[in-house]
Amino acid sequence: MEILLLTLIAVVLMPNLFVAGMHDVPNSIAIPTRTRALTPRIATRLAAGANALGVLMTIPLGVHLFSWFEFPQMDPQMILGVVLSALISLLGWNLYTYFRGMPTSTTHALLAALIGGALASMMLDGTDSTAVLHLPWAAPLATLLLSPLVAFGLAYLLVFLAVRVARGADPDTVNETSRTVQAVCAGLTSLGTGLQQGQRFSFVLLLSLPAAGVSDAASWMPTAYVVFALLIGLGCLTGGWRIGHMLGHRLVTMDPMRGMVSTTTTSALLFAGSLAMALPLSTSLTAASSVIGAGSNQRFATVNWPQAVRLFAYWAVTPLVVGGASAVLVLAISPLLEF
Repeated sequence: MEILLLTLIAVVLMPNLFVAGMHDVPNSIAIPTRTRALTPRIATRLAAGANALGVLMTIPLGVHLFSWFEFPQMDPQMILGVVLSALISLLGWNLYTYFRGMPTSTTHALLAALIGGALASMMLDGTDSTAVLHLPWAAPLATLLLSPLVAFGLAYLLVFLAVRVARGADPDTVNETSRTVQAVCAGLTSLGTGLQQGQRFSFVLLLSLPAAGVSDAASWMPTAYVVFALLIGLGCLTGGWRIGHMLGHRLVTMDPMRGMVSTTTTSALLFAGSLAMALPLSTSLTAASSVIGAGSNQRFATVNWPQAVRLFAYWAVTPLVVGGASAVLVLAISPLLEF
């Protein structure tokens, strides 16, 4: 039974990797393509290569970002059932939000799915309720609430600095410099996203392999990272234009200088907050909030606030929907599990 569940997890994990690349790539390339810093073809190839490289760089780094997330002890088949339910819920939500053009957080959705599944398992197999109830949900919730505010505020304030520095300079030179910085930030953000994605899905695999009785699970990880890199890179090559169109065209109208501020803010917060401080920071939430923050600091109205409010609503319901769906799936498949 464990091998069957592990096989199902592998089958569901592969489209999750592709969709994650497709879902997250607009965070780095939507604004650079909108302001003509990069052509769509160059942007997608840059993002795909940088994401794949970031995934491969995870090999020596390990699961640093998820070292704080201690999954409770439970029956091995129940662990596999929770992981399978979490991946199915994550895939469904990411596909739904992609076709709706909404840049939601894959990181928060995955964590909510695992926590929701663990809560359901508590009612089934006698899992230690104390361990489940003390799962680290506070850190994801805090970053879900605070990271958009930090990104918005930082981008808004940095516009003042950028305007002061650019004052009196030739507009064409300012625009050219801004586009160059955007191109660099697109690569950096894609690299950081790849590092996040590699750790995110390796954490899932390292939960599953020992539960399925696979000895020396760590020895399988280098091969897994290569597969991760290929599938995520292929997802990035699609461009994720449904979400990209929303970020670059329907949410905010901005010039190249403010586009530079938003992309710089996104890459800086990604590396400082997520990779350096190991916080469960969402690139999608950070990128969209930076775009809104930089775009709103202009003398005329540029932010489509009804669209922004709709986006905030999707962010708020993501943990509830995915966590609830995962819990329901765990309860649904529980009669098939032997525990």
